[in-house]
Amino acid sequence: MKRAILWKDIVAVLAMKLVLLLCLYFAFFSPSHRIVANTATVNDRLFGTDHR
Repeated sequence: MKRAILWKDIVAVLAMKLVLLLCLYFAFFSPSHRIVANTATVNDRLFGTDHR
C-alpha cells in the first residue's frame, strides 16, 4: 500500500516539474522571443556601425 502512495507522489512531482519547465520555456525561450540574426546585424554588433 505504501508503494502506491509513493509512486503517486513521484508522478505528481514530475508532472509539476514538467508544467514549470514548459512555463519557463514559453516565458523566455519560445520563438516569439528570438531575434533575427543575419550577417548585417552580427557585423554591427561585433564591429559597430559605420556612421560616415
